[in-house]
Amino acid sequence: MIGMIGEANQKHLDWKLKEKALELFRRLEQISELPRFDGACVDFHQKRPAMVFIAEKELISQVENGELPGFLVAQGVRRVLVDALWPTNVAILKQLIESGVEVWVLTRPSALHGWRRKKNSGKPKGLVEWLERHHPEVLEGFKTQIKYDKNDVYDAVLLRYVSPKFHMRITEEHIERWVAMILWRRARRDHQGLLQQLSALPLTEEEKAKRIRRSEEELLEEAKSFVETMIRTFPRINELFDRIGIEESLIDLAYCCEVLIETEGSRSLADFLKKLGLSLDNNGKTGEKFIHDGQAAFAINQLAVKVYRIDLNRERSRVKGKCKKLATKIWKYRTRCLEVVAQLGGETPSDRPSERG
Repeated sequence: MIGMIGEANQKHLDWKLKEKALELFRRLEQISELPRFDGACVDFHQKRPAMVFIAEKELISQVENGELPGFLVAQGVRRVLVDALWPTNVAILKQLIESGVEVWVLTRPSALHGWRRKKNSGKPKGLVEWLERHHPEVLEGFKTQIKYDKNDVYDAVLLRYVSPKFHMRITEEHIERWVAMILWRRARRDHQGLLQQLSALPLTEEEKAKRIRRSEEELLEEAKSFVETMIRTFPRINELFDRIGIEESLIDLAYCCEVLIETEGSRSLADFLKKLGLSLDNNGKTGEKFIHDGQAAFAINQLAVKVYRIDLNRERSRVKGKCKKLATKIWKYRTRCLEVVAQLGGETPSDRPSERG
């Protein structure tokens, strides 16, 4: 039955597009210095079926998300690399892990395409930029579709050749933490949005207070759930809470947990600081501002203000320096945790890049 589903999906995929994608694959295979992911590559889309590429079988197929676990198992796939972790695909990835499939995800979306900037400025930031610089002949006839249309078919093929340093294996515990963080962030944004709206609405102070109180209760509930999930799935996290001196505030603990999760996928402290918007050079040599994670930057900012008791009305200039100090403490804690696990002979798959290919 699953095999029939795969065949039907392939029939729906335009055969000319499929042949062009396979032609790109054969060209890329000729570049010896490119790494190769050993397994299936899956490009997800929120509103379309997933695109699956299995190099060993030269198989390209569109598969509905709900059918993906069965389809991959039927194809004998034991390892999968996906382009991103989204709320819309996290349940599918959890099913794959439960079925025994290793699931890897890109830690940086720009590892595939890079991002728009001045031509030939600086080191290539993604696979496509690297190919443009060093092997332009490979992209001949494909450049427009790959770079501007960003067709799912080509992206699924290109995923195979992204450097393993941008791969992160995810586990059931990682997914559980990630989902709890997403729900906490949603409650946080909703609360902030409500405060902004209430400041402009013609309501009585009593009515505003009632709505704020209700929103704060929901925010605290999500913070509690998030912190409890982290304590259950991340042993010794209480040591981090003690080390940075967080008082018994669920909101502050949630911010700390959020920043700790953001260490996953970062390859160095410098990489982590850049992710938080705390790089030593905000503009770089080219004058182009680096891309950082706005949610993570907000979390470290709020946590630093609380931990170091910064008065924003008088001491705003202290914030960035304290954010760096706090982020460094959290990074060093994470590093020590990994060292302890390694000494005990264990492994933390979510922090180790793929060594194959």
